[in-house]
Amino acid sequence: MEAAAVQAGGQAVGSLITPAVEGGKGIFNCLRRKYAYVKNVRENFAKLVKEEVYLSNEDADVRTKLERNKLTKEKTSRCETWLNEVGNMKQEIEKLKVDYNNTSPYFCGLCPFPSLLKLGKRIVKKTTEVVELRNQRGQITIMHEKPPAPPVPVIEKHARKKSDVPSFDSHVETLEEWLEDENLKRICIWGPPGVGKTKIMGMLHDRVGKSGKFYIIFWVNVTAKGRIRDIQDEIWKRLDMKVDGNYGAGQRANMISEELMDKSYVLFLDLDDIVSEIDLREVGIHDEHEHGKVVFACRYKNNNICGGTDEEMNVQRLSDKDAESFFWEMVGSDLKSNPDIKPVAKLIIKECGGMPLLIKLIGNRLAKVDDPAIWRDLLSQLRSPTMGPQEPLEEVYKAFQLVYEKLSEEMKPCLLYWAVFPAGYEIFRDHIIDCWRAEQFFSSQRKLPKTRDRGHAILDEFVRKSLLEKGRKWGHFKMYEYFQRVALRIANLEKNLKFFVTEDENIIDEEWERARRVSLIRVRLSTLPKRPQCCGILTLLLQESSLTEFPREFFGYMCGLQVLNLHEIRITSLPSSICSLTNLKGLFINNCSQLVQLPSQIGDLQHLEILDIRQTSLYSLPVEIGELFNLKCLRVSFAEDVGNYNHVEEVKPMIPSKVIVRLSKLEELSIDVSHSSSRYQNAAEIIREISELEELTTLCFFFPEMASFNSFIQNSKSWNGSNTLSAGNSFRSFNIVVGCRRNNPASEFRVFECSAEKHLRFYAGNEFPNAILEVLKQAKALELIGHQTATSLSGFRADNLQGVEACIVEECNQMENIIDRDQTSIAFQDNDSIGVEFERLKSLHICNLPKLKGIWQGSIESKSLCSLTTLSLKGCNSIGVLFSQGMIIRLSQLEKLEVKDCCLLKEIIEDGSRVESHSFPKLKYLLLHDLPELCSISHISLEWPSLETVLIKPCMKLRNLPHTIKNASKLKTIHCTEEWWNQQDWPNDTNKDDFKNFLSFI
Repeated sequence: MEAAAVQAGGQAVGSLITPAVEGGKGIFNCLRRKYAYVKNVRENFAKLVKEEVYLSNEDADVRTKLERNKLTKEKTSRCETWLNEVGNMKQEIEKLKVDYNNTSPYFCGLCPFPSLLKLGKRIVKKTTEVVELRNQRGQITIMHEKPPAPPVPVIEKHARKKSDVPSFDSHVETLEEWLEDENLKRICIWGPPGVGKTKIMGMLHDRVGKSGKFYIIFWVNVTAKGRIRDIQDEIWKRLDMKVDGNYGAGQRANMISEELMDKSYVLFLDLDDIVSEIDLREVGIHDEHEHGKVVFACRYKNNNICGGTDEEMNVQRLSDKDAESFFWEMVGSDLKSNPDIKPVAKLIIKECGGMPLLIKLIGNRLAKVDDPAIWRDLLSQLRSPTMGPQEPLEEVYKAFQLVYEKLSEEMKPCLLYWAVFPAGYEIFRDHIIDCWRAEQFFSSQRKLPKTRDRGHAILDEFVRKSLLEKGRKWGHFKMYEYFQRVALRIANLEKNLKFFVTEDENIIDEEWERARRVSLIRVRLSTLPKRPQCCGILTLLLQESSLTEFPREFFGYMCGLQVLNLHEIRITSLPSSICSLTNLKGLFINNCSQLVQLPSQIGDLQHLEILDIRQTSLYSLPVEIGELFNLKCLRVSFAEDVGNYNHVEEVKPMIPSKVIVRLSKLEELSIDVSHSSSRYQNAAEIIREISELEELTTLCFFFPEMASFNSFIQNSKSWNGSNTLSAGNSFRSFNIVVGCRRNNPASEFRVFECSAEKHLRFYAGNEFPNAILEVLKQAKALELIGHQTATSLSGFRADNLQGVEACIVEECNQMENIIDRDQTSIAFQDNDSIGVEFERLKSLHICNLPKLKGIWQGSIESKSLCSLTTLSLKGCNSIGVLFSQGMIIRLSQLEKLEVKDCCLLKEIIEDGSRVESHSFPKLKYLLLHDLPELCSISHISLEWPSLETVLIKPCMKLRNLPHTIKNASKLKTIHCTEEWWNQQDWPNDTNKDDFKNFLSFI
C-alpha cells in the first residue's frame, strides 16, 4: 500500500517536472529563434536584396512585354494590381534598407538587441512577401486583346471656312440644311469637271465634322478601277476593323453594314471619274441604316449612279462678277490696272467659262506675269482649234474625252457639232435638232416627231453628263466654253468632220476647199469669194454676220451643202446660184429683216426638208414653194401690210392658193400673221388646205374666227387621222390662237416651260365651244383673254384643266373666281368623276379682272394647286382677300408671289384662318406693289424658311411686316421706301437693327 503510494507520488512529481522541462525547452527555442534573427541578420538581408533583384527583373520583363504589344494589346486589371504591388514593395524595401544601414549589428551590452531583433524579423517577413509576390507572376494573365477604340469622328480636309467663291458658301449652307433633315438620306452634287463640286463637298465635310452631330464621317475618292473596293477599304480602315484577306466583298459588306447599323454617319463620295452605277448595298451601305447618310459628287445628273436620291444640287458656273473677282485674286490685283493686260484678261476670263478650276489653273500660270505678250500667247493657245491642250488644262481635256468616247456612235457627232458655233453660243433646241437631222446624224427615214423626241433625249443626256448647260432663254442650250474648244480639236482629228471656225474675215481659198463645215458666225464680212471651190462643204453658217450681198455665183460649187444658216443678216435677196444646192436639207433665213423676196429658183431645192423664213419683210410666198415636194417643216411669218414690194396695184395674198396643199409631206407648219392684216382674207382657204394634210403633227396657226376653227377640228385629216403618234387628236405640239384681238399678233404668245409644247389662246369668246374643249384636253398652256361671259374657268370642266401647267387669264370682265367648285358641282352633278382642276399647274397669271372676288371658291381637292410655283395677280380691283384657309395648305411648292394694282385688297392670308407657322415653305420672292388698302400679309409670324427677297412699294397701311417675317432665316433683301419702313410697328421681341443689313431703299 505504501509502495503504491510512493509510486503514485513519484508519478505526480514527474507530472510536475515534465511541463517545467518542456516549458524550459520552449523558452530556449524562442530565445534561439530571436537570437537567429539577430545572428543571421546579414545573411537574411542579403537574401532579401537577392529576391528583390529577381522581383525587379520580373517587373521589367512584364513592362517590356506590355510596351512591345501596346498597339494591339493592353494589360489586365490583375496585372495592373500586381505592378502596383511591386512598386509598393520596392518602396518598403528601400525604407528597410535605410533602417538596416542605421542600426549597428554588433553587441554592445543589451541595448542593441531589441532593435536588431525587430529589424531581423522585418527582413525575414519582407523576404517571404517578396517571394510570394514574385511567384504570383506566373499565376496571372499579363495582357489581353485591345477592344476596338472608338474611331476618330472626322479626318479634316482642311477646306477653308470661307471659300474664295461666295456662291460656294451658299451651296454649303443649303447642303447642311439637307443633312439635318431626317428624311434625306441620299444627296447628289453634280456638275461638269472644274466647277467646284469637290471643293464644296470638302467644305461641307469639315463643317459637319466640327459640328459633332455624327459618330463618324467617311471620305472616299473613288477611282474608275477601284469602285466598290475603294469604298470598302476606307470604311474598313476608319472603323479600325480587323483586316483579313480571306473576307470576300460580300462578307465585308455584311460586316460593315452590321457595324454601321445603329450609328450616325455620313459617307462622302467623290465620283468624278465614275460613269456607271455603284450599288451601295454591295459596299455595306443600306437605306435601312436609320442614321446613315450619303453625299456624293459626280459629273452627271444622278442617273441612279448611287441609287435614287432625295435631293440634287446642280453646281453651275460662276457668275461673270464672281469669275472676274476670283481670277484677279489668283493673278494679283496689281496687274488689273495694266492697260495692255486688262483687255486680254477679259477674253481669257471668258475662255474659262466661269469654271473655278480653270480660272485657278490659268490664274496661277499668269500670276505676277506683267508681260502682255505672254498673256496674248496664252489666249491664242486657248483658242487654237488644232493645238493640244495646255498642260494645266489637260485634266479637263481628258475629262471631256473620257465621256465623249463612251457615247454612242449616233451621239458623238451630235456633241461635236456644237464646236461649229462660237464659244458660249446659245442655240434653241429645235434648231440644233434640225441641223443634226439635215446632217443625217439620224436615220433619214425617221419622222420629224421621232427626230424631235430623240433630239430632246440626246440634249437631256448631254446636260445630265454636264457636257451642255441650259441657256438663259427658255429651250436654249450651250456648251461650256472650254469644252467647246476641246470638241473643236477632237472634230478636226476626225476625217469626216473638219471644222473651220474663225472670227477673221480674211479667209484663204484653201480653207474653203479643205473644210467640211464652215462657221463665220458674227464675222464682219465685207465680201465673200465669187465662186469658192468647195464641193465637200456640208454646213455653212453665216448668221449674225455683217453680210449684205452674195456674189451671183457664190453657191455654184456647193452641191454637197446640207445646212445653210443665214439668220439675221442684211441681205435683200438670194442669188440665183442657190439652185445649185441640190442636196440642201435645211435652209434658215429667219430674222433677215431686209429680205423682201425669194428667187423662183427656190423650187429647185428638191431635197429641202426644213425651211425657216420667219421675221423677214417677205410680202408673199412664191408659188415655187409648192414644188418642194420633200418639205417636212415650213415656218413662215408675215409682218403687217407693208405695201406691195413690186409696186403692182393688185394685192397679193400672203400664201398663194394650192401652195400648202401641194406640200403633202409636211409634218410641221407654222404660219404667223398679223391679226389685223387685210391680206389674210383667204384664211378660210388656207385652213381648208391645211385640213388636207395627212402627216401634220405640229401646227402654229391663227384662226381668226370660231367658225374656221370648228371647220379645222371637224375636217382636218391629220387632227382626226391615225397617222400621228396615236390614233386621233394627238398632235405632238401646237400653238393655236382662236379669235381676233387687234394689235396683238399671234407671235406674242408667251412661251412657258411646260412638259409639252401645246398652247391654246382663246380670245373674246362668249361660250365654251366643244372644239375649244377638245384642244384644251391636250393643252399644257392656256391663255383666256377677253372672254365675255365666263364667271370662272370651271365652265371648261375640271378634267380639261387637269393637265394645264401654265395659265393666263386676262380682261374677262365677268370673271368672279378663277375656279368655282360650286359651279362645277351644279354643272356636272350627274358626273361622278369631274376630275381635279389644276393638278399640274405650275404658273398662274391673273390680270385685269374687274369683278374677281377670289381665286378659289368652294372645296379644294388635295391634288389641286399642289405643283404651283408662280402666282401673279394684277389689276383686280374687287378682290379683298387673296388666300383662303383651304388654299394655303395646297401651296407648299409656291416660290414666287406677285400682287400688283389691286385697290381693295386688304389681306394676303384671310384673318381667322388656321395657318401653320411652316406654311409657304418654298416661297423665295414676294412682291407687293400699289396695294393702298393692304393691312396684313399674315396675322401670325410664319417661319418663311426659303424667303430671300421682299419688294414692297408702296403699301402704306401695311405696318406689321417685321412681325410677319422676323423668323425668315434666309432673307437677303427688303426693297421698300424709307418712309414706309420708318412707320413699321415693331414687336417687343424684335430688334430693329437686325434688319438693317437687308434694307435697300427705293
